[in-house]
Amino acid sequence: SESYKSAAMSFSYSPSFFQHFPKYHAPHLKPGQEHKDPLDTLKPQCLVHCSSWLNEYNECTTRISFRTDGKGDCKGQFEELTMCQDHC
Repeated sequence: SESYKSAAMSFSYSPSFFQHFPKYHAPHLKPGQEHKDPLDTLKPQCLVHCSSWLNEYNECTTRISFRTDGKGDCKGQFEELTMCQDHC
């Protein structure tokens, strides 16, 4: 019975296990130079690739804007557009 207890307790919890994170290294920039987001250059290229989803989203927003009952949204079309951009 005693050997069973020691085998069940062989993995102790160590509170320091989750305290070792990789250090953050800022991008190497020259003095006075600002960091540029690479997405700013990729998004226009991806919109060309995802133009069919953009058209669907724009058509949906136009349809929703004409509704008077306040129902409906374009979340699905927006999600498809952003997924297409993410995969681009």
